[in-house]
Order: sequence, then C-alpha cells, then structure tokens
Amino acid sequence: MSKLNKDSTGFAVLLVLISTLGFSFYPILGKVVFVGGASLSTVLFLRFTIAALIFWAIIISREGFPRLPLKTWLVLWGMGGVGYSMMAGLYISSVLFIPASLAALLLYAYPVIVTVLAVLTKQEKFSIYKLIGLILSTFGLVLVLGLAFNGINYVGVMLALGAAFVYAIYILIGNKVLETTTPLVSTTIISTSAALTYGVIGLPIGGSTWNLSWGTWMGIGGIILFSTIIGMLTFFQGIKRIGATSASIISMTEPVMTVVLAVLIFNEHLTLMQTVGGIFVVIGGILAVLSPAPKIIQQLNSSTN
Repeated sequence: MSKLNKDSTGFAVLLVLISTLGFSFYPILGKVVFVGGASLSTVLFLRFTIAALIFWAIIISREGFPRLPLKTWLVLWGMGGVGYSMMAGLYISSVLFIPASLAALLLYAYPVIVTVLAVLTKQEKFSIYKLIGLILSTFGLVLVLGLAFNGINYVGVMLALGAAFVYAIYILIGNKVLETTTPLVSTTIISTSAALTYGVIGLPIGGSTWNLSWGTWMGIGGIILFSTIIGMLTFFQGIKRIGATSASIISMTEPVMTVVLAVLIFNEHLTLMQTVGGIFVVIGGILAVLSPAPKIIQQLNSSTN
C-alpha cells in the first residue's frame, strides 16, 4: 500500500472515530438537558429540524433536489417519522432511569436483534458468525443486567432495549430502499420526517420548554452539532474512503466511548461483571457485522445513528 493510501485510510479511520465520539455524547448530553428542564419533544424537534435544514442545504448546493420514486419517498418518510424518531426518543429517554453507560450498552444489542430477525424473515442465511455473535451478546446482556436485575430500573432497561428493537426493525425495513439512494439523501429525508413528527405530534402532546438556562441550551446545541451534524457528516466521509464494513466495525466502539464519558463526567461506574458483559455485547455485534452477508447492518449504519 502506498504512503498516500495509508494516509487516506488513517484519515478515514479518524473521521469515523470523530463520528463515533459525536454519537457517544448523545445519552450524556441527554442527561444534561433533562436535568436542565428540557422536554423530550423540544430536544428532538430542534435536533432533527436544524440538522435537516443543514443537510438539505448541502444536498441542494451539490446536486439539486433529489429525484426519487414515490415509493422510496414514502418508505423514507415512514422510517423517519415512525422508526427513527421512536428509536431516538426511547434511547435518550432511558437515561432518565438508568446510567448513560448502561443505556449505550443495551442499545448495542441491535446488531444481534437484526441478525435474528433477518434470519427468521429469510433476508439472510444463518452462519457460524451469527451463532457465535448471538451467544456472546446474549451472555453479555445477562452479565450487564445481572442475573436478578438487582438495583436496575426496569423502565430504563425496557426503554433502552425497546430502542434497540425498534432500530433493528427500522434497519430491516430500510434495507432495500437504501439501495436506490445515497446515505446523505436518505438521512436528510429521514431527519425531515422525524422533525415533522416531533413538531406536529410531539410538541402538542409532550409540551415544549423554551425558558431554559444557557447551560441547557448548550447541551441541546451539543446534541445537534456533535451527535447529529458532525457525527453523520464525518461518518459519510469515512464510508467513502474505507467502506461501510470497516466503518461499521469502528463505530461499534461507541458504547465504549459513552461508558468512558459517563465515568469522567458523571462518575458513573459499572461493576466488573457489567464491564465484561459490555465487552461481550460489543464483540457479538462486531461478529454480526463481519458476517458473510452483512449488508443490512452496514447500509443502515451508513445512513443514520
């Protein structure tokens, strides 16, 4: 490999790591803004609206308004308005009840859930990779949660696992439609649809909170900037250079980064068993991505997070 290619690969890895770090701040900043009195609907309405506006500006300036089949538009709108908006809400809501570090580990059960559902629906064939990944991740979840769920809030656990399950279904539905468009276009439409969901339904039902401290507004700004705009754009650029498989594997370090941030910022601590369990969950997810037919997880990882 030439020095130029090595430098390019190193830069691509750096881009994906920056993206992963940005996404890992999502549950951390979620705790900050909720403590500051921000409502879920306000946070996610602003997150998706501002991100969508910036993504639209990038797309239109580069290639004009996207021309897609009506079916593709409808599927992407459904994915954003229902699937992704629900996953984002469940995930960030879970930190109201459980540590951000635990929420991140539970969310990353989704690659194994995708694998199981894909095999059951015959979208993928069963393989030894999938079996080992399933066993490791299941064992890891048992260790993370504890055999008796001692001291763990059930509501938070169900919200985080619910986010993982919804995300898995979202990935399976979007598997084929993403073959007809680019990650940036699909993410833009999905973000727009999610913004409308929280604007039309979320704000009237959940209420809005605008009288917030500067610290809380900075937290919301961090979610928009780091966990959405920078996170998604750097991930797109990383994929262009090293491909979806490598980028997806690197992105599996997200829960590890979230755990480190939670320890540093909130002084959260996992037990030794939970730490070992988290490692098994991540390894199981990596095996799912490395499976001989990994397209489903790769494609959706490349479009949203």
